[in-house]
Amino acid sequence: MRPRWRGSCSSSVLSLSSWSSAPRRVGSTTRAATEKMASLRSIQAAGLPGNRYFLGMRSRRFILHTLAYVLIAAFLVVALMPVAWMFGTSFKTLEQLRITVPIQWLPNPVTFENYVKGWAVRDWPHFLRNTLFLAVFVGVPTMASCTLAAYAFARMRFRGSEALMLLNISLMLIPDQVTLVPRFVMMARMGWVGTWLPAIIPSMLALNPAMVFVLRQFFRAIPNDLSDAARIDGCHELGIFWRIVVPLSRPILALQIVLITSWAWNELLFALLYLKDKSMQTLTLAMQSFLGYRGDTAWGQMMAMSVLMSLPMMVLAYFGQRYFTEGFTLSGIKG
Repeated sequence: MRPRWRGSCSSSVLSLSSWSSAPRRVGSTTRAATEKMASLRSIQAAGLPGNRYFLGMRSRRFILHTLAYVLIAAFLVVALMPVAWMFGTSFKTLEQLRITVPIQWLPNPVTFENYVKGWAVRDWPHFLRNTLFLAVFVGVPTMASCTLAAYAFARMRFRGSEALMLLNISLMLIPDQVTLVPRFVMMARMGWVGTWLPAIIPSMLALNPAMVFVLRQFFRAIPNDLSDAARIDGCHELGIFWRIVVPLSRPILALQIVLITSWAWNELLFALLYLKDKSMQTLTLAMQSFLGYRGDTAWGQMMAMSVLMSLPMMVLAYFGQRYFTEGFTLSGIKG
């Protein structure tokens, strides 16, 4: 009978032999990897087709990026040319305002006479108050009504909601000029011409289909679990809207506030149609005082007041650019 230790010993020897051969396999694998790296380096050094393919991809990507930056720079130059002309013209004298070839972009000499005379022509602080009044009493009701309408379309289920939303989207296809005359006739029959009511009352009725659509898209991206948890805790629908949806929608709401303020600041058609009293004129309507119908337009003073009128919107756009990017990006998310 064989002793038991021999079997165990043979297995130990076998395991030992396998362990001793393991470094050899590791070493062979390492040598194979080293040989592959050396072959790849030789391919790169020799400039074989594979290497030329990768170089071609990198060169095409570089060319596409360069073309994109060139196009962006070209569009930026075209967009900034009127602004540069406005700033330059505001500091020019009357002799420099004449059209010459080549165009004189920089004023020489620089004068502030246009700012002094332009400010003395009209009561600009009064027109500024009227413009701010229009921005506040149109912006706040518009934000409130459109936000509530968008929340109803996004988070509530009721009969006819999809049809009403489709009707709201179809209203975006109708230009404002189409409804201009019927709207003026309706306001005149109600005796609202010459007052602020044609701007304030429609803003309370969520008559901004683009804003309703954008806010609806943003509200749909908010998880429903947050609203369900609030309902379990006993929160009513208006509380969910005010305590959950509104705080999470700050970027898109800030974007809409900037857009409404910009609209009220630059609005001219409404002021021409409905604000007959000179004491109710806004900044854009007061700018018409520089226009002359016999070639005597005060271009220097008009450009000077245009610069002062544009500064608040430039500051608002600078501090609100983060909300612009966040709002436009997040409003396209589908819930």
